[in-house]
Amino acid sequence: MNRALALAVLAAIPALAALFHLLGRSGLRPLDAHLAGLATYWALLALALARCGGWSLRLRRPSAAATLALAALVLAAALRWGTAPAQLSPGVLVVAALAAAANGALEEAFWRGALLPRPGRGAALAAGALFVAWHLAPAAGAALSGQDAARLLAGAALIAPVMTAARLSSGTAGTGALAHALVNFWVFSALAAANGHPL
Repeated sequence: MNRALALAVLAAIPALAALFHLLGRSGLRPLDAHLAGLATYWALLALALARCGGWSLRLRRPSAAATLALAALVLAAALRWGTAPAQLSPGVLVVAALAAAANGALEEAFWRGALLPRPGRGAALAAGALFVAWHLAPAAGAALSGQDAARLLAGAALIAPVMTAARLSSGTAGTGALAHALVNFWVFSALAAANGHPL
């Protein structure tokens, strides 16, 4: 594991949690505040990725077990939140899709790429724990209820091992990034619909 990045993550999580909390109480609509917090997070990930190597988003097929697990995650998200996109205006739907693509690519490149340039089992477990811990930051915002925040953490704990298995078996974070973006599309669409964004 890249120790410098891991230490930076440990410092950034409370700062990002404070930012999400402040944005949530800033008078912005909850989803707008959440998106502003995510944009800051994405900028930090992009900066970290620009400064270090050890990551690839090339699409390579992971093991059969990892491929099935990725497909199951995407299917479960589509079944759970499948009607959400139809509740959104075309503009909001485009924003949800772009946010999902950015989040999936940046998170996989960072959490399963740059943070794990030469992944081993112990490093992968530690990176997965940090990935779940990062989700405490958006949980501090106003766009998520307490129940939704708990689901966010549980979802992160569910996808982390699957994405890591795909990374370990394929040597790249690309397939995980694609699956992550698809899952995020359904989740972000549901979040937008739940926060009353108009048709």
